Amino acid sequence: MAHSRHSGAPERVTVIGLGRFGTSVAHELSELGYEVMAIDKDQQKVQAASEYVTLAAQGDGTDQELLEQLNVPQSDVVVVAQGENLEASVLSTLLLKKLKVPWVVGKAKTALHGELLHKVGADRVVFPEMDAGVRLAHSLGVRHITDYISLSNTGGIAKIEAPANLVGQTIENLIKDRESKLNILLIKRGNQLITVPHYQETIRAHDELVIVGNDSDIGAFVDHRPGLPKLL
Repeated sequence: MAHSRHSGAPERVTVIGLGRFGTSVAHELSELGYEVMAIDKDQQKVQAASEYVTLAAQGDGTDQELLEQLNVPQSDVVVVAQGENLEASVLSTLLLKKLKVPWVVGKAKTALHGELLHKVGADRVVFPEMDAGVRLAHSLGVRHITDYISLSNTGGIAKIEAPANLVGQTIENLIKDRESKLNILLIKRGNQLITVPHYQETIRAHDELVIVGNDSDIGAFVDHRPGLPKLL
């Protein structure tokens, strides 16, 4: 099993709800070396999860007696992933904080749902469907974007696969204006991470670049053609 947790990271995580989001979280956490317990009402989903988590249990995430029997309150983190059922999501979050779980992450479908989760004590609220929509919308404008974090209505952090027109170019050639608001945060080259790359760093085929800036600047960067006037 892969084990890449940072020192001081939580040891035990419980995931309540094994829909697509909960299943993805539980599987990835297991791959990262966490002790993962998964809970769902659906026996088939529980059986499937038992192949990769430490413990999978059938049950209701709003059942206090069940949560105590499974020692869920001893978890470092609990992810409440049953976002489809608003009532169960809110009740489960409220109950977990009552049981003194130190960090509860709730999945929300809407802004109102997220507000309710915050009000009953969720330490963090995530919006996977909304976030996926944002990533897709931005990726339609810049085709090489593989992931995106929105920082404002007009800009954010994008991960792109280096297009052929950038391969062989130095960062200095691509960004002539060093006062530009666009920055390359890192280059992922195979298993190597080049953080804050030097201006003389040459982009290679299959590099992944993480850049931050306005969407228009990101688009101009990706579309840059060597030999044209300076980009920015």
